[in-house]
Amino acid sequence: MKLSAPLALSAFIACSVVSQLLLKVAGLHAAARTGLMGKFILNPWLYASLCCLALSLPCWIYTLRRMPLSAAYPWTALNYVLTPLICVLLWGERVSLWYAPGIACIIGGIVLTTRSSHAEQRHAYR
Repeated sequence: MKLSAPLALSAFIACSVVSQLLLKVAGLHAAARTGLMGKFILNPWLYASLCCLALSLPCWIYTLRRMPLSAAYPWTALNYVLTPLICVLLWGERVSLWYAPGIACIIGGIVLTTRSSHAEQRHAYR
């Protein structure tokens, strides 16, 4: 089965977001413990986060083998949208009203940069 570049890119973004969420849990775990052993060395959430991060790297490399970096990289900004929104849902974290226009700017930036890289690619192959 051949994996598509957009699917690999989606897997990379998902692994990155999950890794950040697990780091949050690792921080909560560490806050409830004392000493280096309890906070870090024996923190299973920290290792789970590192595993997700390690899983994301092959997805990113696979993506870059099939897409230009200029087309793939803007999509990684979705981490800045998805991670905090999921934190709101999971932990009731608060975001200000300024967050909505910020999200709009990020998504607008993704659309603009992705469109421009597609247009340049079409022009380059003519």
